[in-house]
Amino acid sequence: MTLGASENGLLSGWRRRLRSFQAAAAAGIVASVGWLVVMTRWLDAPSIEASDSEILEYYADPEGLSGLASLQILVIATIGFLWFVGVIRGRIGDAEPKLFGTVFFGGGILLAVLMFIGSAAFAAPLVLVEETGRAVDPDTVAMSRILARIVLGVFAPRIGSLFIFSLSTLALRTEALPRWLILVSYAVGVAMFLNVTMASPNVYVFPAWMALVSVVLLFHPPRISIADTL
Repeated sequence: MTLGASENGLLSGWRRRLRSFQAAAAAGIVASVGWLVVMTRWLDAPSIEASDSEILEYYADPEGLSGLASLQILVIATIGFLWFVGVIRGRIGDAEPKLFGTVFFGGGILLAVLMFIGSAAFAAPLVLVEETGRAVDPDTVAMSRILARIVLGVFAPRIGSLFIFSLSTLALRTEALPRWLILVSYAVGVAMFLNVTMASPNVYVFPAWMALVSVVLLFHPPRISIADTL
């Protein structure tokens, strides 16, 4: 079955929209907002320094988004992040320096995996309470949270800085982002890489940076020509 000229034109139009920088910007905004919402939910729980009584009291009647709902938001946000990565690579196309393009792609995949692992560790006690009604063990909760803090506070920021460096270099080579945003991105990447603390606010830096990049791409998309094939 063949498509008519009008149907082919409509299909091509949708393909161009899905691969446009506006599509990357929308996906990046979805990802950043979703990650910020979920990280805020996780950080509302008692800290690793909390007493056993504080932990038991919190998980006896947790407030806010449920653990499963938070994980669903995280999955959608991470899909948006991967779409952001894919559209950016597709738009740059043959102009992409292979070394930095590979690091950008690999860093994006690894960062998504780390987000899943860290968030699963944070959500596990909540899901246990919601699904079984059982009381949590304070020591187990503390271990789960410290694992999440290590993944999201040590590993993820370094991979995030690698992702920022590679995207900034790609943007510098291809003029895909304004020069001022590239300089800001390098500064953010250096700060994330050199930070040796596990302070809670660190988890907000990468989503906030991605939101900034996405807003710039949404309102000021660069002019980079690509082929019309998928």
